[in-house]
This record gives sequence, C-alpha cells and structure tokens, in this order.
Amino acid sequence: MKPVSDPSYPICVNRILVSLDSSKHSFAALHAAIDLAHHYDADLRGVFIEDTALLGLADMPFRQEVGEYSANVREISPDGITRGIFVQSRWVVRTFRKLINRTNLSGEIAVLRGAVNKTITQESEKCDLLILGKSGTNPLPTRRLGSTTKAMIRHQQIPLLLVEEDNRLGYPMIVLFVESNTGQTALETASDLLDPGQTLIILLCEDNLEEFEKSRKRLSRWASDKQINISYQPYTKRAFKRFLQQIHGVKTGLLILPQIQKIPERHLVDLILETVSLPILIIC
Repeated sequence: MKPVSDPSYPICVNRILVSLDSSKHSFAALHAAIDLAHHYDADLRGVFIEDTALLGLADMPFRQEVGEYSANVREISPDGITRGIFVQSRWVVRTFRKLINRTNLSGEIAVLRGAVNKTITQESEKCDLLILGKSGTNPLPTRRLGSTTKAMIRHQQIPLLLVEEDNRLGYPMIVLFVESNTGQTALETASDLLDPGQTLIILLCEDNLEEFEKSRKRLSRWASDKQINISYQPYTKRAFKRFLQQIHGVKTGLLILPQIQKIPERHLVDLILETVSLPILIIC
C-alpha cells in the first residue's frame, strides 16, 4: 500500500455549488447544501440549467413523447417545452430564495442555458464543493444514478456530495478508509464534520490481517489525538455487500468515500453508489 504523506487536512469549502431541477432529489440536495453552508460558513450558489439538448428535441422530425404514467403519445412542441422549463425554473428560483431568506447565509441563484454536464463542470471550477441530487425526475422507486451524476463522478475535480429524495445529513457518519492521501483527507473531513460526543464509524478492510492491525492501531492514535470517538466496522471485499444491507434504507447520515480508481477498491465504491441511500460525499 502507498504510505500516507503527512500532514493531511480536511477539505476547505468557501463556495458551494448546488445544481437544481424540479425533482425531489434536487430539493434534498438543496437542504444539504444549506446545512453544509452553515457548517463551513460558505457562500452558496444555485444553478438551474435550461438544457439545450432538451430544447433541441422540438426541432427534430419525430417530435413525440410518451407519458411516464399514462403511456399516451403526444406531440412535442417548442412552445410547450419552453413553457415547461420556464415554469420549473421559476419554481426552483422561488424555492431557493425562500429557503435562503430563512437563514443568514450568502446565496445566489442563476438560470443558465447550455449542455447540462458541461455547464455544471464550468460552474464548479469556481467552487469548492458540488452538490447534486442522486437522480433526476424518475417515476420509478430506484437508486439508479442519473446520467448527469455519472458524468460528474467520472470527471470529478472537486468534492462531490450526492443526495437522494427525502434524505438529510446527520448520523451515522461513516468513512470508507483506504491508506492513501485521499483516504486521509476523507478521514480528516469526517473529523471536521463530526459533532462533539458523536461516534465516527470507520469501514476497514480485513482481507489482510497484518495490514488491518497496522491501520487499526494508527487510526486509534489518530482518534486519540483528535479526541473523537470512533468505532470499526471490519469488512472483507467478498462480503462487503452484507454490510451494505445493514444500512439499507437508512435516510439520515453521511457516508464519506475517497475517490478510488484502482480495482477491486473501485468496485466497492460502485457498489455503494448503486445501493446506499445515505448522502454520499466523494473526496478527490
């Protein structure tokens, strides 16, 4: 394993970007953004993006859509799409301002037009943390990642928080620990977010018992220096899904992951993203 270089620090957040649409996932992302803006005393920027790809559908020769629930086929009109997007943007802007006005936070919201993924990427270059709903509008009760979320994970440049419908930040707070600089940053970030008296749960691989004991002892010293409570959740890569079943359906808390590219560790992250309902913070 690559040794951890000292010192490591938690993420520093001065400006938070939250991408919004009319979905319930997006509304949950906004609440999480407000919570973290309070914690970091950060400025909050919301963006609603008028998708040029969607607007372009109305100019295509086959301009029909099928209702999500009724299965009725109807014509797509440019006016209808434009009006629908305008109604959504107005609702999002009003909701954002209403929630911000209840706080002492500094916040702004912009309605932009462009390709969604490209626009979010450009906007995030000016921020320290990106927050997204885990999925867009979807009539099915699924945790499948939305296309925008997948793209942002693949091209992640700053820490990324994913939030599902009806979910809130809170406890349990869990960290998937790996021996790397990013893994240490994830750990330090968890310590920074942890309230006094709360316990941080650390997921620690025990496939190699010698490495497990080394990491456990080092983490115990780290927790003692930080004066925080920790508990260990040992796992094996083979039985990792069994642990995920223990937190299946939990909607309040936070799971912090370091960005991992190597296999098989990357498989664990993919499994978490596909199955866990908790808010997920990915550290890069």
